[in-house]
Amino acid sequence: MERGSGTTISRRRFLQSVAAIGAAAACAPGAGPSGGAQSGTPAGTAAASAKPVSIEWWRRNYTPGSQNAETLTSDGAVKAFRERQPNVTLAIQGGPFGAETDQKFDIAILQQKAGPDVFHTTGGDVLKYAAAGQLSEAPLTDAERRDFNPSALQATTYKDKVVAYPLWIVPWFEYINLDLFNERGVTPPKDGSWTYDEFLEAAKKLTFKRADGKQVYGFAHANDEFAFMLVDGGRPYDKDVKKWTFNSAEAVSGLEKWVALAREKVMPPDFLTLNPNDAQARFISGDIAILQRPSAMINVLNADKKFEYAKSWEIANFPKGKGEQTAWGGVGFIAVREQQDADKKGAAHQFAKYLTGPEIGPDLKKMTPPVEYWLAPAARVSAAGIYGEYHPAKAKVAKMSSFTYVLPNVRTFSEIDQKHLRPARDAALEGKKTPKQALDEVATAAQRLLDEANK
Repeated sequence: MERGSGTTISRRRFLQSVAAIGAAAACAPGAGPSGGAQSGTPAGTAAASAKPVSIEWWRRNYTPGSQNAETLTSDGAVKAFRERQPNVTLAIQGGPFGAETDQKFDIAILQQKAGPDVFHTTGGDVLKYAAAGQLSEAPLTDAERRDFNPSALQATTYKDKVVAYPLWIVPWFEYINLDLFNERGVTPPKDGSWTYDEFLEAAKKLTFKRADGKQVYGFAHANDEFAFMLVDGGRPYDKDVKKWTFNSAEAVSGLEKWVALAREKVMPPDFLTLNPNDAQARFISGDIAILQRPSAMINVLNADKKFEYAKSWEIANFPKGKGEQTAWGGVGFIAVREQQDADKKGAAHQFAKYLTGPEIGPDLKKMTPPVEYWLAPAARVSAAGIYGEYHPAKAKVAKMSSFTYVLPNVRTFSEIDQKHLRPARDAALEGKKTPKQALDEVATAAQRLLDEANK
């Protein structure tokens, strides 16, 4: 995921920007490497070579001289890595989020078989570039393998080879406007945990019209995820990712809970088209009491000095249904391009390990001014603690990795989503079809596309 202060992308774009994995395993803040401490070479870097080498790093949303998070963290990473590996010269190329930059990556990597030596990649790209033979297998030690979140590592595996490095795990959760909670006499969830029924009751009480005619809504999301369909234990696939299961009784029950929010009119009328930036603006302005977004919004809220953490806003878990506590989320990746130049490829792998490892966070934090490298909880246990040190809200988010679900990396999910699942879900939310009818109608086409992906 490539996002930072003032930068927000839709879930549709986000799903293209992250690899999809199964249920995320524990990622405890402050924990040490799973395989025990490594000696000699630091865990995130390979041994330095005396031979000078130059490599290119391609980073979406990198703009030289700007103050966006992608630029600041990238410049900091290059400076810190050069201090550890002075033989490696790094050049950064960037481009805005969107189709133009995606096309630039595809042309360079797939057609020209050139371009970046190391780059931030996406879930769909992991499959696409690996199938084209353009991703270099990650040379991981046994200790490094144990240090990575296992399901994240599984998502980077193509034909039994790890072809990219998991960077971070990003849960979706609830931001709550404490000013509105206090105004309406609604008690915030204790320790950030609440049931779906408690959440719905709060959303109903927080939906009201002011004397001046201004309408306030209890809840909103940017309509770019399927978190409520997980709340009672529903999942898109079985554990082997062979069978489509998003029409199970548990998935139907979850969609029914989602439909109840629309029926109770606790969401704004444009909830089916509400984009992330508008949703955030309405939350800050006091038009929305509870907003479901991922961790990048913490930096957006911190930038507003009039909207203080723990006074005006707080975060809470996704509401708990009949199943275990869950959250919707995603994973970001760093990849190394396959090429004949062994020196460049080796340096690129050194840098990729550094970008995803435990040294980079402390290195950038020591800079003047300090740079927050981790924009979401790390996918390596040994690196997980630093994100929680940046802010009290981020410490809470770091704990959510243990119950975050992200989609398995299935090549055809985008087609399933856009052509079948999303229209069916919208029909249910609009009351045109029952949740069961809507999800049953998706099942045959979704299974066919899943079978195609598994060939």
